[in-house]
Amino acid sequence: MNPEKLPKELTSLVDWSVTELGNVIKSELGETGFARIESLRQYVKTEDGGKLTGLLKMKKDLSLLSAEDKYAIAHSFALMLELINACESAYRTHRLRQETQVRVEDGHAYGRVIHVLTAHPTESRNPDIIYYFKKIQSLLERHLEESQEKHTEELFALLKITWRIPMSKQHKPSVMDEAEYIYSLSLHEDVMRVYVEQLSQKLPFYIRSWVGGDKDGHPGVNEKTMLGSLQMSRHFLLQWMHSKFSIFMKDLEPLAHTFGKHQDQVSRLLGVARNIHKTLKQLKRIQSKDAKTVKTLQESLAVLLTDYQNFLGIKSELLDEMRLLLKVFPGLVVPLELREDSSLVHEALTVSSRKSVIARMLQQLGKITGDGDPRFYVRGFVLSQTESVGDLIAGVQLVEKYLGKARLPVVPLFESAQSLSSSVNIIESFLKSSSRRKWVENFWSKKFEVMLGYSDSAKENGSFPSRFLIYSAVRELEKVIKDHGLEPIFFHGSGGSVERGGGSIQEQTEWWPHSALDTVKMTVQGEMIYRNYSSPEILSSQLDRLQTARDQSQKSEQRFESPRARKDLLTLSQFMQQSYQALLQEPTFLQLVETATPYTFLKDLRLGSRPTKRQGAVDIKHLRAIPWVLCWTQTRILFPSWWGMGSFWKNLNEEGKIHYVRAFVESSLFRSYIKLLGFTLEKVELEIFSMYLHSSELPKEVAEEMVKRFTEEYEQCCLAVREITGEPSLLWYRPWLETSIALRSPLIHPLNILQLIALKDKDVQLLRETVTGIASGMLTTG
Repeated sequence: MNPEKLPKELTSLVDWSVTELGNVIKSELGETGFARIESLRQYVKTEDGGKLTGLLKMKKDLSLLSAEDKYAIAHSFALMLELINACESAYRTHRLRQETQVRVEDGHAYGRVIHVLTAHPTESRNPDIIYYFKKIQSLLERHLEESQEKHTEELFALLKITWRIPMSKQHKPSVMDEAEYIYSLSLHEDVMRVYVEQLSQKLPFYIRSWVGGDKDGHPGVNEKTMLGSLQMSRHFLLQWMHSKFSIFMKDLEPLAHTFGKHQDQVSRLLGVARNIHKTLKQLKRIQSKDAKTVKTLQESLAVLLTDYQNFLGIKSELLDEMRLLLKVFPGLVVPLELREDSSLVHEALTVSSRKSVIARMLQQLGKITGDGDPRFYVRGFVLSQTESVGDLIAGVQLVEKYLGKARLPVVPLFESAQSLSSSVNIIESFLKSSSRRKWVENFWSKKFEVMLGYSDSAKENGSFPSRFLIYSAVRELEKVIKDHGLEPIFFHGSGGSVERGGGSIQEQTEWWPHSALDTVKMTVQGEMIYRNYSSPEILSSQLDRLQTARDQSQKSEQRFESPRARKDLLTLSQFMQQSYQALLQEPTFLQLVETATPYTFLKDLRLGSRPTKRQGAVDIKHLRAIPWVLCWTQTRILFPSWWGMGSFWKNLNEEGKIHYVRAFVESSLFRSYIKLLGFTLEKVELEIFSMYLHSSELPKEVAEEMVKRFTEEYEQCCLAVREITGEPSLLWYRPWLETSIALRSPLIHPLNILQLIALKDKDVQLLRETVTGIASGMLTTG
């Protein structure tokens, strides 16, 4: 590990802020309490502190402390890790501000970017702590620009406040709590500027939301939450519109005293402006036929823009910004995505709306939009568990039943291995009917959308088999949809973590076909929303990277791996899938999940409004994908990303290995997976996982056998990455990240130890704090 690989500005910022946190801890706990935490911090960085014997010794010592002392230690390390994250975000924002980015419209490949913000329970932090860390990040940014003595006092005061607030959520959030959190970030005044700028540069960027519309498996979602979510985003957007229009009116009102030949023009201007002011007031609450009122606003604004320009000879920038915002949000709301299980959609066709929640949601949508376009309020109707063409037809029929015509795009979600394998036949069967194609042409703007579920397919099959299934499906789906004269849109239901399809922009997109980059539509969730939207510079940087990926894709010929390489990747995928599924079916593995992970306490974590488990017995099948990843993130093993790769590699002869070295060069899919694999393996801590197993109720011989198997698989997997890439480092492509992980990883150890104590003592408050702290350290909850 070489600390010099990290920028000096960043390391200095971390040193300064962590020192100040130490001063806060000292002021709160006294010299003795501070010394205990500092001693622990130093010990975990030693070789002994990272070994099983050292970890178990710390566990024994910490077990003797009072509940209050244990919580104070957990809170200290959780705050430290979150503070390091804030330093990294502040440094990144600072660096982006220093870069002069000149965008030229000519030469850019045109395309849209759509983020679908989701309320899945992957944001484990308390909203109050998020509020104060946003203030801390802002202070850190100012400190990087110009260091001032008063900053130390300000940081101390802010950290003092965070010391008094739990890092973890103390109450289970409602759907409206989640809506407020998401919209307060994504519709913040600084971020609104990004939407307007992107559209003005002909690089449109849109957001949608699952909040209040994702009915699938969520008993708390209904027509009221749907309307509530729309109303919440309306509040933020209307606030912005009022702010802009008030400034415009202040400039316009003095013209009322104009005399002479311009008096009539001014009177007309003021008349139109007052009508707009009146319309904005009418839009405060979303009512029946709301779309008609929004259309009136758009028309009046267009008239005022023209009249103002005719009168003064220049365009009003304020009015133009309002016009652009109404193009980004044509319903003056963040459009939702509705989702329901396809079996319940079939059921909704046979019962009255009184007995079907999804039917009442569509009915409510019809009332709001009237004759207007429902897509301004709800962008699509996603059918989960789409297994046949009949599911898709049922979705369209339900839309017709409550909206009169198929005015809302119905989007099949393919997430299981079976549905992904059948997806091409399902779409071909649907589109071969000329009447159904007319629905797409007349009501869906000749665009056919398919959602790809990374989370559930990865939970069912493992990460690489999931990606290979999706990759294979996308290639064929693109061809089928284009052959019918339609534009394919692929909605990537991927998460922030690698285990759920996440990764850097390059690693996520480099294997996509050209059409998938024309409209980039992807979910952004939980802690990823905060990381992307807390700084407009970071958000703009993400959009720039997507634009770069699109440009590079358009300039290069679409290349696929050779038939030989594709066959090799299929062999690897099938082996890893079988190996992963075999492990999951072992009785001792289910015992491991129940006794050696936070699984049994998921209901106490209060991460989100959605249930952590589907209805049914305690088994892996009924555990949702995000909590599933949480179990392996918390225990630091992250095995769904790599299980099976090591044993596959071990069984290959030299000639077989050469095939995969070639595939790494040829295949963008395999190359992106190996990069993400290296990143994941670097974050794994086998000794921590071993501690969880040895501290559980598993028989000693079972625990030791599991540790042995996981260790062998892991070591072979690391060897595979090194031999495939020819590089000694697992993170050869990002050496600074290797250093960052190595520096932060030991600081998570005390939280793992305290989590085990919390699980044993059933100390829910301590457990919540450790879950949040580990999530901050690992930069993902699930």
